[in-house]
Amino acid sequence: MLVPCCLPRASRSLVLVALTTLLPWALPAQAQVDARTVDTALAIVAARTHMAPVIDGSGDDASWRAAPVMRHFTTFAPRPGEEPKFRTELRILYDDQTLYVLVRAFDPTPAAIERRLARRDTFDPTADQVWIFLDPYHDRRTGYEFAVTAGGVKVDGLIANDTDEDPSWDGVWNAATRVDSLGWTAEFAIPFSLLRFTDHRAPTFGIMVGRWVGRTGERVSIPQYYRSRSGLASQFGDLAGLADIGPATAMEVVPYALMRTRNIPSASLGGAGTHGDRIFTDPAIGGDVRWTPRPEISAGVTLNPDYGDVDADPSVLNLSGVEVYQDERRPFFLEGAGALTMPLSPDGLEQLFYSRRIGRSPSLADAFGAPESPTQTAILGAARMSARLAPGTSLALLSAVTSPADGAVRAGGGRYHIEPRGGYALARLQHDFRGGRSGVGMMMTQSYHATGDSLLATVVPSSAQAAAVSTRHETTDGAFQLLAWGATSAVRGDTGAIARLQLAPVHAFQAPDDGVAFDPAATRLDGNAAYLSAGKVGGGALRYGASYRWIGSGFDVNDLGFLQRAGVQNAAITVGEKLTRPGKLAGLPYRSAEFTLGMSGGWTAAGLPLDRGPTTLHARWELPSLAVLHFMGSAPVGSSYCTISCTRGGPALYATPQRSFTLEGTGDPRRALVPHLQLTRNTGRWTGTSALANAAWRIRSNVLASVSAYAANRHEPTAFYRRFGDAASDTAHYTVARLDQYTRSLTARLDYTLATTLTLQWYAEAYVSRGAYSAVRALADAHASDPARQFQPYGDSAVVANPGGIDFRQLRSNAVLRWEYYPGSSVVVVWSQGRSLADGTPGTIAAWPGPELGRIFALAPANTVVMKLSYRIGR
Repeated sequence: MLVPCCLPRASRSLVLVALTTLLPWALPAQAQVDARTVDTALAIVAARTHMAPVIDGSGDDASWRAAPVMRHFTTFAPRPGEEPKFRTELRILYDDQTLYVLVRAFDPTPAAIERRLARRDTFDPTADQVWIFLDPYHDRRTGYEFAVTAGGVKVDGLIANDTDEDPSWDGVWNAATRVDSLGWTAEFAIPFSLLRFTDHRAPTFGIMVGRWVGRTGERVSIPQYYRSRSGLASQFGDLAGLADIGPATAMEVVPYALMRTRNIPSASLGGAGTHGDRIFTDPAIGGDVRWTPRPEISAGVTLNPDYGDVDADPSVLNLSGVEVYQDERRPFFLEGAGALTMPLSPDGLEQLFYSRRIGRSPSLADAFGAPESPTQTAILGAARMSARLAPGTSLALLSAVTSPADGAVRAGGGRYHIEPRGGYALARLQHDFRGGRSGVGMMMTQSYHATGDSLLATVVPSSAQAAAVSTRHETTDGAFQLLAWGATSAVRGDTGAIARLQLAPVHAFQAPDDGVAFDPAATRLDGNAAYLSAGKVGGGALRYGASYRWIGSGFDVNDLGFLQRAGVQNAAITVGEKLTRPGKLAGLPYRSAEFTLGMSGGWTAAGLPLDRGPTTLHARWELPSLAVLHFMGSAPVGSSYCTISCTRGGPALYATPQRSFTLEGTGDPRRALVPHLQLTRNTGRWTGTSALANAAWRIRSNVLASVSAYAANRHEPTAFYRRFGDAASDTAHYTVARLDQYTRSLTARLDYTLATTLTLQWYAEAYVSRGAYSAVRALADAHASDPARQFQPYGDSAVVANPGGIDFRQLRSNAVLRWEYYPGSSVVVVWSQGRSLADGTPGTIAAWPGPELGRIFALAPANTVVMKLSYRIGR
């Protein structure tokens, strides 16, 4: 079948995706089979009990003696399929409301069992632990994971898209452990009301149970897990024997009361020193409601959510012109995030939905914000829902409303509005078939902003919409995979807001060589995007694949998503090996190893090369000691052009090919002191060296400390300096300069676990970056390869004589005390401190950066103290 050549490029891409999506439905009926990858003869059986066992870790209740014993555990690491060194036994019981699991982990040396203390959800790969994986929908794509270490530390999470694990989900369930002369035991009690499923009369859950032996690194499971195959949930076995387990309904209400006190340094108010700081005290109440009317439907609402107990974002000085991605840290948006994930790039960094847009920093905070103005837009409320509409078909919804924010006082009275009221909504519909090996999905996002006719209307678009259709297909054995998606977007608003969008670095329509014209009268921006990849992802050691991505010039999802650059196209091919069985290579023994060789290319939509075939090599080597070595190198095969990071929307600059390599090593994680070193070297358009050294020290079984030091020197002869004149007209002058930049940071962490429900955590980072500009020049013939033709002297003698520099200093610190005094109920006390300075004073940093880092403490501190009490009411 041919795609009509007369269609526009965007339409052809969408048609290709649509054809790929519909093709599997036309396959012969015999191809639509259950893609099982487990031993169907292996029976994992649950027995009904009329007497619930006491969950105390002993495993000696009489009810356990009536449960069938399953012993068919096999090793999946380091040597797959071998008989385990230590015996493991599994028993499963259930009643109307709860699933009970008992694992007896035999160990001839009980004193050597690793039973460290840590906060809940702390993943420790070197601890002895037992994992329970459940797939109640039995769709081989989604599920739950529950784990407990020998020390009693609980870990739980969600599974989405077969392999994506989300550890942010916290359910209310019970587990207990005990070490004895035979080894140790783990008992679980998992309420059925916590799980989503459709059949309550005679359900079949997917299940896998795993055990990790900390000191040997051996990992066993029932049924057999194969690291050489793709997927996790698709490898689960069947849990038989369940009957009449509901349906269960659940209602959970978690109200909270909060008191926040913060100071605004007098220096921010025009004063000097620390005297005369203004103190603000803000009480607040809010809460979360979770409702499960039926096992296949789950809904949640949050009112006036607070996120004062989350870690601070790491410090970063961004000189690239491209937005920096920051991880989501807020619990409401983390829970179940996998159901609303729609990647727009192979690495998953760019997304159709980026939850940090909800509650973002006010749009006019820099221009009209006051010292007391909020740094984040307040969220009045948010709601989400997930439902299983039919076998294999799921729906996820999320909506939120944010309040307007005010800034500085106007000269004529009143205050500037720095952020309008916002409304956000998104939905994702997914259907999986062929035993989860194929799937099609659709996702839509929508946002509105009540800008009215204020100044905000010229900055913030009034509405933005995006929609995408995606498809995924795997062969029955999971060895080969095809992925494709197509997306479209539409942004509407005042001519000023759309003009700002066109001139922003994401689009840069003012660039003379991108083939797109800037339209100052436009009131909307529309675009399309598409992606296609195919390759071998499992079934043996060999891996290979190819992909192509096209992002139209007008495509924009940044009102509710994350996109760094539009008007680009990328292609890549990769080949590699994934070795999961221990052996030797080049005389060096390994526990596991991965090698990938790839070649990629990037172009603007007009065809101008951005990266011309850089060849990359990735190698990861896990030694028998569990230490890890990693190497990554990249070398281009031709010249290319630099756009956004070099000229910020000016003409594309001919760039010297960039080469880089990274060497990284991490010590044996079972040791009390675990070192980590990373060295990176770059040469080409800019040269630089960076080094990262980290040491994690297990002081006691319940105390973990780490210190990390980072240093980087960067020298860039043609760094973007400044644009003079109007970006949208021919009066613009783009200048570059030599930049010598030096960055140093020191980070410290301390985790002190008094009990699994009572922890104290402290984090602090001191960050300094200094630099100096010199040799300011204006662009002449930017496409020329000869620097003498590329640049010309810039006429402003004052700028040339005193170009300035960079002086950025920042300290961020968080201390958090958490006490879960009742399941799902907690007391949290947080102390955050920030000190910051940013100006254009040129400078360097000495080889020993101690004095520079120490000067941060001379800056006026901004402190925030939060006390929060929440109480769970539910059943």
